[in-house]
Amino acid sequence: MLASDPGLQPVVAKARQINALAQLCGNFLPPELARLVRAVNLKDRQLVLWAASSAAAAKLKLLAEALRRNLLQQGAEVNSVSVRVQPDAPKPANAPTRRPPRLSSSAIRNLQNLYLELPESPARKALKILIDHQLN
Repeated sequence: MLASDPGLQPVVAKARQINALAQLCGNFLPPELARLVRAVNLKDRQLVLWAASSAAAAKLKLLAEALRRNLLQQGAEVNSVSVRVQPDAPKPANAPTRRPPRLSSSAIRNLQNLYLELPESPARKALKILIDHQLN
């Protein structure tokens, strides 16, 4: 067992400490955000969290101070929380996939009619691009 190897005991202890902090973070954060966050390091009392996307990182940064206070209340020795985006991190299996929105057939027809009525302009060109994108 790794924990019994004297040379690995510090590594095992740190892994356990990070795992305990990860559980505390998971209990504090909203579930949809907690799934996108991983505790990866604790160095000099700074907890480093990886977020799976920049949107998750932005939300996490807004909650970082409240999270730090909560961790202190739970007995963790954390002075600060650092958030980094790790987009290559594996995404949870239940993470929603984003598909571009599709307009209904009648909406596309209405946009085509509007396109025909507009004079030549940047708005007309943009509308043509939108229509072509929806038809492809």
